[in-house]
Amino acid sequence: MALIALFGLIYAIVFAIGIWYNWSLWLMIGITLFFIFLQYLISPFIINWIYRIEWIPYDQFRAQFPHLAEAVDKVIAVRGIKTPRMGIIRDGNPNAFTFGWTKNTARIVITTGILNYLNEEEQKAVVSHELGHVVHNDFILMTLVFAIPLLLLTIARWAFYSSRWSRASDKEGAAIGLALIAIAVLSYIAYFISYLISLIISRIREYYADEHAGELTENPNTLSTALVKIAYGLLIDAQYEEKQKSTVRALRGIGIFDPRSAVSFAAASMSGSGKYSKDAIQAAASWDLFNPWAKYYQMFSTHPLPAKRIMRLNNQCELYGLKPELDFSKAKQIKKEQAGKTMMDEFLVDVTVKFLPLLIFIALGAMTVLWIFGAAGMLDILVNTLTLSNLLLFWAAGFYLIGFGSLIKTKFIYKSGFEPKNVLELVTNIKVSPIRTIPTFIEGRVVGRGMPGYYFGEDLYLQDNTGLMYIDYRFGLGIVDFFFAIARVKKIVGQRVRIKGWYRRGPSPYIQVDTIETETGKRFRNYAKHFTYFWAILAFIIGLVLFYFWYTTF
Repeated sequence: MALIALFGLIYAIVFAIGIWYNWSLWLMIGITLFFIFLQYLISPFIINWIYRIEWIPYDQFRAQFPHLAEAVDKVIAVRGIKTPRMGIIRDGNPNAFTFGWTKNTARIVITTGILNYLNEEEQKAVVSHELGHVVHNDFILMTLVFAIPLLLLTIARWAFYSSRWSRASDKEGAAIGLALIAIAVLSYIAYFISYLISLIISRIREYYADEHAGELTENPNTLSTALVKIAYGLLIDAQYEEKQKSTVRALRGIGIFDPRSAVSFAAASMSGSGKYSKDAIQAAASWDLFNPWAKYYQMFSTHPLPAKRIMRLNNQCELYGLKPELDFSKAKQIKKEQAGKTMMDEFLVDVTVKFLPLLIFIALGAMTVLWIFGAAGMLDILVNTLTLSNLLLFWAAGFYLIGFGSLIKTKFIYKSGFEPKNVLELVTNIKVSPIRTIPTFIEGRVVGRGMPGYYFGEDLYLQDNTGLMYIDYRFGLGIVDFFFAIARVKKIVGQRVRIKGWYRRGPSPYIQVDTIETETGKRFRNYAKHFTYFWAILAFIIGLVLFYFWYTTF
């Protein structure tokens, strides 16, 4: 994300220069293509620079992790590709990714969290998924797919800004200006549609990589259980303790893990038969399947929701005569018990609250237009009494409404009434959303960064005695997040902490921080909630200024 933001900033600056000097459309398209190629060319170098990746010679990797090398060697033999470069990030956040230019220049990276929390078969499934991206040449394909929306956006922006240069007093210039505006509107619509299509393609590629993992391991269940641990943070393997010991022994040999920092883990959601934990998984998956927010996030996501992926993997099990280890047969019943027949009413309330200040502003603008022009004789009284004095007073009152709307929004999404919770209790709550939160205290050990290995990542990853949780520190001001990332995060990782915050889900489960208290007595506050009052205060100030002008002028 940071890499995309960096390229986006540079591109925006160059585009602004191009608009200022009225460069031609073909030149702007050429510049866009150049930036796409440049990003493709240097992205692997930048990723290698901003992430703490420890590269392992493949012979050493094969000796330490023969079960993973087995999958890699099989793909190399069947597909005839060059051996990928294998790397490990020293971070307890279970994650994996691949990058490169082509399938013959691939790099595959896993975290120590993958080695700690997943059994060997699940680890193999995760690596096999990444190998699926490699053999399918997704590096090149997705670069081309996402290039199309960017080109259409370039055309839309160029046409819009160029229309402003046309001379409105000249008939021919005015006609050209209108034509450019039409091109801008149509291009932007095409951009938005193509962007959604590119996301669909990205999700399809993820399904293909999942299928590749199922084929390579001949057991799609292993990736399903791995997804539960990675996506929901629920650890369900009864053999965890033995796995932890074997992982420590393996990592000691290559010097990338200190056994003294290993943390024992007992999955409280695990009964002797595993039945309770599977019910918990179905509750966690019910959010993906039934919460309306899940459909919203799915539309704008590069990855399918975990429950959708697991369902596809369950279908693949039939090819190998296997019974799906995870099924969602009780998910609907669990959803009904927690949320009733429908959750659409709560979703509509959430959306209204989320956009409340904007909705008030739009309503004020619409009423102003109706006031000025009238609407089928319905507003004759208002139109007949329209004066600048009344309009100023109307907007002064309107900005006070916007300010109160901002306060209502803050009060709704930052609820009080904090109570102690654990990961299991939070993840299995179906009614939570990015707006409808659970104020909570949670205690555990910080095992890694939210984005493992990323130098400038301000977020954390926490483990308690029931599971794993993403901790979102994001303040809202880049300079504050940057300082916290480089000065604080490294010191917090490995410590036991008590976090006060708001549990949200959108689509992954996470807690937004209010306060972090460490075992060493350090205390870190996050004033993101308080920062939201700025917009309410600004609205009140604007309203006061308008009221002052109304009072002194009229």
